[in-house]
Amino acid sequence: MYGGKIKYQYGDKMIPVRELLLRAFMTGWKVSGSDLTQEEYLTSSINVIETMQLEPESIYCEEGQGLLDDELDHLEDMLRADGVWVYYGVGEENFFLLQWMPDEATAQAKLAQLAQDDPQALSFAVDLTLVPDCEKLG
Repeated sequence: MYGGKIKYQYGDKMIPVRELLLRAFMTGWKVSGSDLTQEEYLTSSINVIETMQLEPESIYCEEGQGLLDDELDHLEDMLRADGVWVYYGVGEENFFLLQWMPDEATAQAKLAQLAQDDPQALSFAVDLTLVPDCEKLG
């Protein structure tokens, strides 16, 4: 999942699925206050993806035993990066969703709604300025 050179530069109109997922997990590590190192958090987040459904403006993943890198399809597919991606995950239910929003105001309204509907869930706007160190991760 990690291998390869970073293709996305902040401000690009499109981002590969692989890099969006890494940036989402990096943002999650920052907002969660996890005791794990960033590398451990990223590795554990990625290694539990069991299924992934990709649509032009969303990614839905279920967590479980995990898949091998060659079993994960669509990692190099390109998605929009001209708005804000919102992460919503419910650990007890073993899923997470990334959804594209056209602007910051729409994303903040969605995050407020998610926080009200399910205060136990983890939700945040993905920070696309974060750059994963893919070589360090393997």
